[in-house]
Amino acid sequence: MARNILLLGIAMALSASSAGASSIALNGGFSTGDLTDWSTSNCVGAVCGSWTDVYLPTLQPDPGQPASGNTYAARTACIGAACNSSTSGDMLTQQLATTALQTYTLSFYYNAGGHSNSDPGQTTELDVLWNGGLVTNGQLVDETAQTWQEYSFTVTATGPSTVLEFTGRDDGDYIYLTDISVTPLADPPAPEPASMALIGGGLLSMAGAVLGRRRKA
Repeated sequence: MARNILLLGIAMALSASSAGASSIALNGGFSTGDLTDWSTSNCVGAVCGSWTDVYLPTLQPDPGQPASGNTYAARTACIGAACNSSTSGDMLTQQLATTALQTYTLSFYYNAGGHSNSDPGQTTELDVLWNGGLVTNGQLVDETAQTWQEYSFTVTATGPSTVLEFTGRDDGDYIYLTDISVTPLADPPAPEPASMALIGGGLLSMAGAVLGRRRKA
């Protein structure tokens, strides 16, 4: 009996740490047909066409089609450098429930729309921020027009709540964003040896108590 209790405790601990990973970002493909679960903020000091709606893209998904198919995407046509301010720009945000020190894979599909790379007066830019800081290599400027591309980044949470933020600019047309996913990449650091000893001691004590009751019976 004691051995079974100990094995059960170990199995429960392993199960908790190896549960199947799923995205903690809600409505990442905008399948609701709107911006449910997301917050928006209009840009200041620019011509705003903010993240206030979703759109069923008619652009051909080349070279990679979004994982959920050619479905809904958030879009913006904000014009001007002010669009990409992390405090007053054209922002699309969601507050995520995270685990401190947990590493995540952040991925999404992005289409820079119908702008012309040959025109220096037309700029597209998508900035990706994690808890207020620009993700490494997360500033996408003048990407190939009318092409869906998947982007993936590794990020780490510092606390139980993290803000995922996108700021967007497209001087020529619209830019599109869909299939946003944030999934655990690795388990948080293991408990200190002292903590493991306490857990093991607690399980053994529980097993001993059960054996003691059986002997008295």
